[in-house]
Amino acid sequence: MSLSRLPGLLPGVGETAQVMRLETRLTVVDLQQRVIEVGGSPDALRAVLASTARGEVPVYDMRLGISKEEFGRYLAFQPVPTPTGKTVKMPVIREPTRVTLGDAPGLNGLLRGLSFDLKTGELRVPEGFSFKPTAVQVSSAPDRTVDIRGGYQWNLRGHNPDTQNGIRGQFNLYQLGSGQIMLTYKRTSLVKGVFNEGELILRYDH
Repeated sequence: MSLSRLPGLLPGVGETAQVMRLETRLTVVDLQQRVIEVGGSPDALRAVLASTARGEVPVYDMRLGISKEEFGRYLAFQPVPTPTGKTVKMPVIREPTRVTLGDAPGLNGLLRGLSFDLKTGELRVPEGFSFKPTAVQVSSAPDRTVDIRGGYQWNLRGHNPDTQNGIRGQFNLYQLGSGQIMLTYKRTSLVKGVFNEGELILRYDH
């Protein structure tokens, strides 16, 4: 797995990021692929995708080439990242081979102490563990909730009974079709026997 894109996906020093939250919205999942398979109307498909993007319930059109019953199976309520209107300046220390994140108002300490090795991709967390990344699958279909063009994912699982430290969660860096970067972090942390939960979604230019 190539790590050449990692430095460009991590935030820059003082980078301004949008704080996002997950909102449940009606979406159409995998409809585009199905309509193409059956030779349905591109115009009808575009109309469905456009109405869904506006937050409206899409109307069935027989020109899609599928039955009304099948059309209904492609509608789903899914969590969609949505801007909160708040921004935060990213606290970042960049060294030649390492990027370390800090804390700032609005981040609730979630990123403090996360440190990335730019050569190996290894993520070191304050709880005392290190994790290697995996590549994120590309998903560029317009009926996806997030237009992901690539990135990295760290699955965090660790526990040390001697120190009473542990962590369980996931950290993601996504390259979006818009050219922006999305950072998502959700974890349950155990430090000296004390639990702490948190979730953060940020979007920034880079």
